[in-house]
Order: sequence, then C-alpha cells, then structure tokens
Amino acid sequence: MTADQGGAEAEFQVAAQQLDALVRAFETIPFPEVREMAFDLLQAVDTLHRAGLGRLAALLHAQGQAQLLERAAQDPLIHALFLLYDLVPSDELTAVETALDLIRPYIHGHGGEVEVLEVTAGVVHLRLSGACEGCSGAATTLKRGVEETLRQHVPGFTEMVVHEPERPPLPERNFIPLTVVGQEPPPLRRPVFHSVAPTADVPPGTLRAFDVDGAQVLVANVAGELYAVRNTCPLSMTPLHLGNFTPPIIICPCQNEAYDVRSGKRADAQAGPGLAVLPIAIVDATIQLAVNTAPLIGAGSAHG
Repeated sequence: MTADQGGAEAEFQVAAQQLDALVRAFETIPFPEVREMAFDLLQAVDTLHRAGLGRLAALLHAQGQAQLLERAAQDPLIHALFLLYDLVPSDELTAVETALDLIRPYIHGHGGEVEVLEVTAGVVHLRLSGACEGCSGAATTLKRGVEETLRQHVPGFTEMVVHEPERPPLPERNFIPLTVVGQEPPPLRRPVFHSVAPTADVPPGTLRAFDVDGAQVLVANVAGELYAVRNTCPLSMTPLHLGNFTPPIIICPCQNEAYDVRSGKRADAQAGPGLAVLPIAIVDATIQLAVNTAPLIGAGSAHG
C-alpha cells in the first residue's frame, strides 16, 4: 500500500466514524421534522450512489469485465464501499447480524435480547431471551418481527429456528428454601390479553386511544408494526393522543416531552421517566393488549 492509499483509507475511516456519530446525534434531536429531513437527505444520497454503482457493475458484467470488479474489491476502501451497496457477497453470519441490528432497538425496548447461534445454508438458529420469555403474546410478536426482518434483508434466508434460553444450573444444596414454613408462596401470574380492535383501525403512521380493562392505552403504528403504551405523559398526566405524532415520536401536548413509542424512552435527550410499554399481540388480524395480570392455572386460582 502506498502512502497516498494509506492516507485515503484513513480519511475514509474518519469520515465513516463521523457519519455514524452524526446519525446518532440526529436520532436524539427532539424535533421530528428536522430529524426526518436529515434521514430523507441520507436516503436520497444513498439512492443516487446505489443506482450509479449498480449501473456501473451491471455494465462491466455485460461487457465480460466482471474480473475488474473482483480486482477492485481487493482494495480495502473499495471493498468497504462495495459491501455497503451489496456489490460483493458477505458471509451469511455477517448478513444476519447486520439485518438484526435493524430490529434490535425494538427488541431491547421490550426488555428482550437476540443471540445468533448458527447460520447454515439459509437456516438461522437464534435464541430470544429477556423479559419476553414469560409472555407468549410478546414473544410471538418479537419472533414475527425478527423473521420478517431476516426475510427482507438476508439473501438466501429460508428458515428461522428459535432455541430455548439457557438456564443456569441450580446450586447444589441439602435443602430447597423455596418457602417459609407455614406460608404460601406467591402465585405465578400471567398477562391477561383483551381483544381491542381490528388492526385495520390503526393504519401505518397513525395512533389511536383505547380504554382497556379500565386503563387508558395508546396504540401506534410505526411502519406497519404496532406498539402499545399507557396513554399518559408521566410528567404532566396529559393524554398523549392529543399530542403531535411523527412516527415513531409522540410529543406531549402540554410539556413538549418527546417519547419513542417503540421503547417508551425519552427521545429528547432529557432526563425523566419514560412511557409504560404494554404487551401487545396480533391474533386473527385483531389487536390484543394486556394491562393487568392474573394467577396462572394451577397456581391456586382460575383463569382471569
């Protein structure tokens, strides 16, 4: 590598890091219109570059000069650019991890985690863990979202296999101190889901307030994925559905606090409590929400 090449590669790395930092900074801006304009600008630049590089690659292939692309891709800087625009193949594991990075914020917002175990011939083996383990409705929603992301962004994807979370071994003891003598252990509980409305009632880019089992709930549709939070700003107790909604950000109409409805977290880089995220499931094109819990069957009480 010549000195000029080394300098160019260093500049490329600095520019890439700066771009990443700027994108992260824009994600925290509490003004959805400005944030969306910035991301629209990035999307337009990406579209122009992708179309031009794709046309160049197609022309070289048509002229029987595909080896020129292969030789060019041996340069680290060019390889990084080609990889960014899908002009060179990447290994299956890298493609899966890159695709999952798109949905990890949603998974983390629901208290979950996803771990890739193995990728073989289009079959992705992974493990979902975290808060979603105990809720079948939330787990089903997460699995559906992960599978759809893999299907859209991983070439050659054929199947997703979800493995059970690993359980740490119990310590060896001479006794099992599960309860205090004479006291009943607290019953295990499950979320109680209620059918709320057809999914068509909350189209993409909209939100709608519901009364579910006496609780005020807000359901928002962000790019076709439904999310549910308590319909109350935690700082002002104002109904959030009266505020401005620019997916995925809802702004309180009273105090202008900004929240991400996907995770419930503050989106304006300010300190303070977030929104209470609620379990949501889709069954037969119907939205189901859980705001309360009930004892599990067999735990000393009947179904709620």
